Amino acid sequence: MKTFRLLALSALVTVASATAIFYASCSKDECKNTVCKNGGTCSGGTCVCPIGFTGSTCSTRSFVGRWAGNDACNPDSIAGAVVINMATATDTTKITISNIAGSTASIQGTIVSPTVITYNNLVLNRTIGGVTAADTLDGNITLTNNATFTHTYTERRGTIKYTCTGTYSKM
Repeated sequence: MKTFRLLALSALVTVASATAIFYASCSKDECKNTVCKNGGTCSGGTCVCPIGFTGSTCSTRSFVGRWAGNDACNPDSIAGAVVINMATATDTTKITISNIAGSTASIQGTIVSPTVITYNNLVLNRTIGGVTAADTLDGNITLTNNATFTHTYTERRGTIKYTCTGTYSKM
């Protein structure tokens, strides 16, 4: 009977050890319940978002928020430090841009890809050097990464055409 107990105890210890080793060697799928949107991928239970999207599930457009930067224009520098505010509009292909090109006006841009916003023939009434005039803007805002974008635009003021560029960082 003593031999049977030893054999039974030995078998139980062997089964318990094998179960513990097998269970410990199983890797748990940390991404099993994680859903990443807009092309995001899960790594270690967290979404890694592509350029153009942020948030815990990659559902927020990176453009949305406050951005600070400087514009420089040729032939004359007509714009300086600028804070741009961007907010999504009801139409998911549109974005509202405030304080663009140093103005206090808001314009509507078109989201043409997750990393590019474009706007064309936008008229801003601006006062520069005490003179108010209608300026026409055409431009692109392109994300470099989710925290930086470049802004390239052409501004027409009467017969003068300015080419402007700027780099912005998320505030």
